[in-house]
Amino acid sequence: MFNCLEAQLAVEHRNSPRRPVTLYTMLNYPSLGLVRGCIRDIGMGGMFVDIGRIQLPVNATLEASLMLGASGLKCHMQVEAIVVRCAEQGVGLMFDELDSEIHRALNHLIFGSSGVKNDNDCSEFLH
Repeated sequence: MFNCLEAQLAVEHRNSPRRPVTLYTMLNYPSLGLVRGCIRDIGMGGMFVDIGRIQLPVNATLEASLMLGASGLKCHMQVEAIVVRCAEQGVGLMFDELDSEIHRALNHLIFGSSGVKNDNDCSEFLH
């Protein structure tokens, strides 16, 4: 298990608003492989992902798979992210570089009238 003391001392540095969501994701962290997660909130700069009892080290780089899209058209996207915070049930991730397609999809999800459901239960997906 990794020590998250650094994360407990972290200061909030978020530069963009976050939207509460419930979206499934897979995180690819090389030393653990694929980790199932449930995105709890997302913004243009990052997201918080519930990964259950698994802990990842602060400053770790990973790849997240996202299912984003507008008007019912879902597209699978990969985004590089860095662990900036770890909590009891998840990790705060900061996006590394976003290409224009992912940027547009995130913009629509966060600021558009996206029909993202927030009542999904991720417990079966995480276990």
